[in-house]
Amino acid sequence: MDKVEFKKLLFKVAFCTMACDGHIDKREIDEMKAMDKNTSFFDGVDLSGELSELIEELGLKGAKVIEELFSTLRDNKLNPIQELLILEVAIRIINSDQKHDDNEIRFIHLLRAKLELHDETITDRFGDVALLRTTAFANNIIVGDSDARFAKNITLPELSEFNDAISDIGGASD
Repeated sequence: MDKVEFKKLLFKVAFCTMACDGHIDKREIDEMKAMDKNTSFFDGVDLSGELSELIEELGLKGAKVIEELFSTLRDNKLNPIQELLILEVAIRIINSDQKHDDNEIRFIHLLRAKLELHDETITDRFGDVALLRTTAFANNIIVGDSDARFAKNITLPELSEFNDAISDIGGASD
């Protein structure tokens, strides 16, 4: 996967992470803008254009967009740095609104299950991340939730919430 495609994948991870709890919080948008400004995660990606495409895709496919993200992660051989970046983006978005919805927890555990990282590598990079701790709840998620089942049972935000975010995110790259 080339650099630009990977950066688009990172953006899609952020998008799906925001969407999985059924609401787009302004703090999630602010975190995306901060990542764009302070990191090279999304360099070379037209964020407003990419967001417009993802919103259109969401309108056509619904939660299948999240299933396709999981499929992309499963089907592509990513290196450990790329996998750590994927986790970092998701963790930052989930933590930005300072609450952890059940669907966010399910999402991060399903996302984690697609990566080949060892737990020790994750702990070395991020420390003890409560979101990723294996609990009885998390074990049930991983065993009981397939990607399709998860996507089928989530409520996505209204498309208008994403459309409102376009102008906010679009200005992030300026």
